[in-house]
Amino acid sequence: MKTRQAHATLPHVPEFIGWLATELDSRTLFKHQYVDRRSGAKWSCESLYDAYRGYAWNHPGNARLSFNPGASADSNAHALEALRQDLQAAGSDDERVLQGALDVMAWGGVSAHNAQWLKANKVGLGRMVQDVKAALIKKDPDAPILRSNTLRFNSGMTKIYSLVCPEFVIYDSRVAAGLGRLVVQYCKAKGLTRVPEGLNFPWAAAKEGENSTDPKNRNPSTGTLQFKRLRSGSHHARWNMNASWVLSQVASHARCAASPFRTGVTPAQTLRAIEQALFMIGYDLGAAANA
Repeated sequence: MKTRQAHATLPHVPEFIGWLATELDSRTLFKHQYVDRRSGAKWSCESLYDAYRGYAWNHPGNARLSFNPGASADSNAHALEALRQDLQAAGSDDERVLQGALDVMAWGGVSAHNAQWLKANKVGLGRMVQDVKAALIKKDPDAPILRSNTLRFNSGMTKIYSLVCPEFVIYDSRVAAGLGRLVVQYCKAKGLTRVPEGLNFPWAAAKEGENSTDPKNRNPSTGTLQFKRLRSGSHHARWNMNASWVLSQVASHARCAASPFRTGVTPAQTLRAIEQALFMIGYDLGAAANA
């Protein structure tokens, strides 16, 4: 439990958790809007829960796992549960883990290089996933497998580990951007001029075409409140653990017991809903984020 204890004691981390739990249903702090680059439609939210209600991710269907294509939170929940059960049942069997991982990449729209790497590293893949899973569950960033230079941990692999590890969020560029924006709001509320180290959740750029005329902004930095860049591998794994722990603490906090995020659902569903709200907000933080 080294990471949980170490991260929990860093300055402002407990305060941020309490603040976010208190403000989770704020109708003023988390208003946001942007234009979806693909559809041209305007997206907006009045609160974090409103962002979750507006969640949309167009995922393909999967005949093997018997789920249809869809886009809503409910459709994605059904798909993710099928993918989760499949990966859990695969254990350390290389063939089954490879198939399950490829299906996760297809769901997340991140097959490309990830699928190529998974196929090239099929031998031992099942054991590797199990070993990384064990280290993540122990919250030990110093575990040899998480410090290895060969560790593959990116926006694709975070989706796999989010399904096989309890209380582990998908930490991709959109979720990182959304979480960073919450930290900025906290810093402003507390009069801070620097982002505390324990809250400096690294950000990653959106995948854009070279000639994009209207690039999406996923850097939450503004003024003197500056965030680090996310690096793949050990750095990504460490901050994925930190983000997961912080958000899981918020999800179960007594101060937000009456939140609609908690109504009639399990703690795991609450955590996933918060993650999905951040995913939606983090699509594009807009020019104002860097003002």
